[in-house]
Amino acid sequence: MPLKAAIFDWDGTITDSNAIKTEAFIELFKDSCPEAAEYIHAYQQNKGGISRFEKYRHYIRHFFHHEVSTAELDKFGQRYAKLCRDKLLQAPFIPGALETLQDLKQKNIPAFIVTGSPADEIRSLANAREISPLIKDIYGSPRSKDILLATVLQEHKLSPHETLFFGDAITDYNAAKINNIPFIGVSKDKKSSPFPPDTTIVNRIFIQF
Repeated sequence: MPLKAAIFDWDGTITDSNAIKTEAFIELFKDSCPEAAEYIHAYQQNKGGISRFEKYRHYIRHFFHHEVSTAELDKFGQRYAKLCRDKLLQAPFIPGALETLQDLKQKNIPAFIVTGSPADEIRSLANAREISPLIKDIYGSPRSKDILLATVLQEHKLSPHETLFFGDAITDYNAAKINNIPFIGVSKDKKSSPFPPDTTIVNRIFIQF
């Protein structure tokens, strides 16, 4: 079946930016919880693709044993975005990502972003990096990735088997499986891959037409 659309996660799939976001979490907690760095590094590695607000709730529960208020979440979101913004603008593209988006555009195959970050934030980054014309639409948190993928299929009248989803986290893999979308995992090598052994894994983004 010919490819009708390609869907991509953002962090770790389009841009090499996961470490930037991990360091932002550590920066937020290091003064009040000096032992946080090791735990945050491990948690971020195992929980990629989940909304930052869900991660923040988890860290507050784990380190301080209480639930966060809506006001605290809003304050966190503003501080987190401020810490990340300039560095995210400079994050290198994952090898092959930009060229693949350009190739899809030339072939009139729409490219979508499904991300655990707020959609408006990724739109702003895409605009600043001048790649918005290469992207059909961007879908983001607070909805989970399985729901976001289902929304892309429904809104654009796509069959799951006419699409591909590229992602770097087990959250991406699980969301693709729920929606019966063929999945390609992005990982530097099989040893560091979070995916099951039978997963197709690449260390650069490309699509063979």
